[in-house]
Amino acid sequence: MHRFFSSSLLASFRARALIVLICAVSTIFVSNAAHAQSVTARIASLQTYVDSSVRIVIDVADAETFDGPFAPTVDGLEFTRLANEQTSNSFQIINGRATQKRSVAVSYEVTPRRVGAFEIPPFAIDINGTRLLTRSFSITAVISETGDLMTARVVGLPRTLYVGQKGALVLEVAVRRYRDKELGVTLDEGDMWNLLDNASTFGVFAPALARIASENRRPRGESRIIDGTEYVVYSITKPFDPIAAGTPQVGDIRVRMDYPTKLRRGTDFFDRGIQLASARPISASPTSIDIDVLTPPEGGRPASWNGAVGRFAIAVAAKPVDVAVGDPITLTLRLTDTSATAALEGVQAPALAEQASFTDGFRIPPEAAAGVVDGTSKTFTQSLRANNDAVREIPSVEFSYFDPTTGAYESVRSAPIAITVKPSATVRLTDQLPATTGADAAAFTTVQEGLLADASLDECLRDEQNSGKFTAFLALAPCVVLLTAWLIGVRADRAHRDPRGQRRRAAHARFTQAMAKSPDPHAIETALLTYIADRSGAREGAMTRKDARTALTNAQIDAPLIEQIDALLRACELARYRGGSVTLASASEFVAQLERASWTHVDHDTTHDGETHS
Repeated sequence: MHRFFSSSLLASFRARALIVLICAVSTIFVSNAAHAQSVTARIASLQTYVDSSVRIVIDVADAETFDGPFAPTVDGLEFTRLANEQTSNSFQIINGRATQKRSVAVSYEVTPRRVGAFEIPPFAIDINGTRLLTRSFSITAVISETGDLMTARVVGLPRTLYVGQKGALVLEVAVRRYRDKELGVTLDEGDMWNLLDNASTFGVFAPALARIASENRRPRGESRIIDGTEYVVYSITKPFDPIAAGTPQVGDIRVRMDYPTKLRRGTDFFDRGIQLASARPISASPTSIDIDVLTPPEGGRPASWNGAVGRFAIAVAAKPVDVAVGDPITLTLRLTDTSATAALEGVQAPALAEQASFTDGFRIPPEAAAGVVDGTSKTFTQSLRANNDAVREIPSVEFSYFDPTTGAYESVRSAPIAITVKPSATVRLTDQLPATTGADAAAFTTVQEGLLADASLDECLRDEQNSGKFTAFLALAPCVVLLTAWLIGVRADRAHRDPRGQRRRAAHARFTQAMAKSPDPHAIETALLTYIADRSGAREGAMTRKDARTALTNAQIDAPLIEQIDALLRACELARYRGGSVTLASASEFVAQLERASWTHVDHDTTHDGETHS
């Protein structure tokens, strides 16, 4: 009786618990269904400065999907939607009523471009066919006078540069050193740099700055007295290989800083117990670009000059030197820049096909010879074939260049190379081939009763042994297959966990997607550099044309393909500086060739002795 009562009571308790659970779940669903979508907006500040952004955050609540928010258009204001939307979920029970809420926060930066008062209309969001609006805002923008607090300029090293030379561009940002007289505190160069606003833009210097930041460093700063006032001058340097005369384009550069107006004692600022009490936003853009890019003069230009600028020596070697007519001879040409100022990536080989001394006695391919840069030298290989056995030497090779130190064109010549050319062997169709007779003739016998009729006992034993080996192979084959499958699975698992491997596998798809969006020269250049960075395992966003060439060389890509890709990237730069177009087909074809090429991948962070990844 007691056992029956206990079982009945337990069954009743389970039934009631199940009913309570069903009701609770129903309450949650009902609460969620009854919770309406909503849109709210908040702004960081109602007063800002010209060219200084203020952030607006729009919160979209309880909407699985939505379109927008759509920013309004206001004269004098610039709206920029920020990436990385923030999603949050919350669940609470109040008085037995459960509610669940989902919110998505979308951020915009609003930047005034002139002084004045502005009315920002509501942002619009479409949810399930219904348009919802945020509240409007009224903001005021005033000028923050930078004055002599910060200046920026771009200088060239050297100041005068010819197309075909290599140099550097330096962005100099001079910030007036801050001193708080009340506290007796002077901010050092590290403190001043930390006051830079993340909204600063650095144009063509952005990759160089990103590389410095990736190494946990900051640009070099030095104290300099300008007009009797102490400034901290920060320098950011990038290589510069001009491809066109005139003032170079440096992109959008605007350095922004929260310049201090007062400090106060604290516990956590610069690790010296000082805090920023108040600041004013200042900004500066380069007021000048101090560099003259010139084109070598046309007067006195030799016919053999093909764009080289610097001071060069030439060395030529040939192998083999004892050949028959039509046999290939490999000519190796080494050009060394003794001035160490030439942009060797753009230096081309002497055009042998245009020199009469070569075309009279040799056949020369019309394609340009590929070159490999090594320090201050560039080496080219060229194949040529003698036309007849009267050829006695490889003529001297002429190479012309423009010397920027003297302002004149110069030419150098290599010494001729003696060779021996023999007539080539020929066979006429009417010639009789020698007959095979006597002991040299093969003897054949006719087998009347099948192949085994002539088989000896030793041959039969060998067949038996071979049959046993074949049986053993069949027995071991499943084990070999299973072991191979296991090794493939382990390798695939390692590749899945390797982020660089994932980048390599997705490189082609990323390139194709980027080209589908915008096939202009700048987009082609960016997509191609990103592809090479992904395939080579280099850091994202910091690869230059020179880095791409180095990465492809380290990956052991064929030199002619490297030259063609470098020329395409150079054409993209040229189009960006002075206009023009670049065909997408060329970039796509080069990427297709790189996809078919065999890459040698080297770990950029760690080095393993004797280990490369292909």
